[in-house]
Amino acid sequence: MRIRNLTAVGIVLGLLLAGSNTAMADFVGDSQSRISVSGSQTAPVGFQVFCLQNPSYCRGGGGSEVELSDAVWRAIGNVNTAINRAIRPHGEPRDTWSIGVREGDCEDYVLAKRAELIKAGLPAGALRIATANTRQGVGHAVLVVRTSQGDYVLDNLTNEVKSWDKTGLRWVAMSGSNPMRWQSIR
Repeated sequence: MRIRNLTAVGIVLGLLLAGSNTAMADFVGDSQSRISVSGSQTAPVGFQVFCLQNPSYCRGGGGSEVELSDAVWRAIGNVNTAINRAIRPHGEPRDTWSIGVREGDCEDYVLAKRAELIKAGLPAGALRIATANTRQGVGHAVLVVRTSQGDYVLDNLTNEVKSWDKTGLRWVAMSGSNPMRWQSIR
């Protein structure tokens, strides 16, 4: 695995967290909107392969949601921005999920953000991987943080963390608190 790049991101994240004075109230509305899921869904094949090769990155644990505080909000926003800057966008011909890359597609951003937020102390069970379609109909993956104030999306297409229902995405499926268990999004 190529973890060196994530260490650099961790250093940048630490600097961003120390210098950030953006309050959660500046971004979070009154909504406590949650993504509604049902039934069961098969995890993407690329994610299944990744988890077979990297089981330590595919564990749940801790709470199924995180209490949203100013510090947690800053961590979420800073990780989103830092990873978006650390990985150069590059489409892949196959559905390959990788961590510790310098260039990659949406799945690679999701895995890096999830790893960094776990490292920052957020419970793995509150960090959900979701698949959706963009407005152009392109398949896409994002990280969803389930908080006490609703579900928020970290997307490589924007540095702005948004409530899931404000993204413009057409939702398909999402992992549960155990990332190996997926459900359809209604």
